[in-house]
Amino acid sequence: MRVGVWGRTIVLSSLVALVVSAGALAQDREGVARKTGLDVDLVNVIQVDFGGAELTITFVYVNDRAFDSRISAALRTALLPYLDRNAIYVNPNVKSVVSQFGFDPLGISVQPSGGVSVSPEPGSWIEITPGFMEGRFEVNPVGPSKGSGSEGILILDDAIDPDEPFDLIYLGQRVTFEIASPIAVSLGAPSVGGPAAATTSHEPIAVPFLEDVTTLEEILTLPDFSSESMAVLLNIAIDDVRATEITTPNNDEILRLLFVRLEEGIHDSFLGFDFVSTLEPLIGTGAVMVWAFSPTGVAFSPWIFYFQQSETNFVLGSPASFVELTPGFVSGERIEANEMAAGVLRLPSRMDPGLPFDIFYRWSSVSFP
Repeated sequence: MRVGVWGRTIVLSSLVALVVSAGALAQDREGVARKTGLDVDLVNVIQVDFGGAELTITFVYVNDRAFDSRISAALRTALLPYLDRNAIYVNPNVKSVVSQFGFDPLGISVQPSGGVSVSPEPGSWIEITPGFMEGRFEVNPVGPSKGSGSEGILILDDAIDPDEPFDLIYLGQRVTFEIASPIAVSLGAPSVGGPAAATTSHEPIAVPFLEDVTTLEEILTLPDFSSESMAVLLNIAIDDVRATEITTPNNDEILRLLFVRLEEGIHDSFLGFDFVSTLEPLIGTGAVMVWAFSPTGVAFSPWIFYFQQSETNFVLGSPASFVELTPGFVSGERIEANEMAAGVLRLPSRMDPGLPFDIFYRWSSVSFP
């Protein structure tokens, strides 16, 4: 069974890119959690030697907390139908670039606490990568240096009780899941590397869309695209402006991101009184405006952004965490060549806007102040 026309459409923010850089060690379960923003109890890793080729299999238990991590909108869509079915996201990966590998999903078995090991039927599997069930691999979206792998979903339904420990087994290697109870999570049970979810208590804010972005697009195409030059051009304090350019390693697509922290100084900027006045409810809250532009066309989703402050990750888990300045900023998945998208990222309530913080997008980050 296949989910849509996936395969190559699984973009950089999917777990295959964030979890399994080739050669990841099984004991680095906590490292996987930190990279993805997943709670550590949702993650497990098995490593198997295939005649000198090291196969790493990452497993993620799919519950509502898994959606508070840094996964793409596309992967969210793939996983969401199986949220209440004791589903496991399965991602095998090898260091080399191969189109086929000896990984067999049907070799995975599950053993409930106090029960016997059972091998799920073929109908329990959902392909994300086409050919997942036949061992077909694809180049990691981060680039060939990260190896290749594939993605699938194992539906366990009543085969396990998530309130009790259960094991996943492959070629004699075994990992144990002990999923934290919702009560323990709500009381703040320790979680290594897990993110603090963006607040869902934001009151939604809607502002008029930018009517004409031609001038903004021209600004974003300037050869001197730097934090300093953009701050001067917009007459905004350098502490409140950050610019970065990202080039995807696999196909040389370019994404330019301009971040403007919405502080009081923006009132004196060259953005114009009418535009700035629409942002008034956000000014001084720590919110950050972002303009995203691509001269080539590039996959883009604001759900990939996340904040980091005092070594804690804060994801944007609610539509109210964004304010759209251009139509489709929240729901879009691509910026076409020479076009832009714009919106505002609102700080999660548990962040302190008075302290320094970083904003991450894929492997790139900027720091304020």
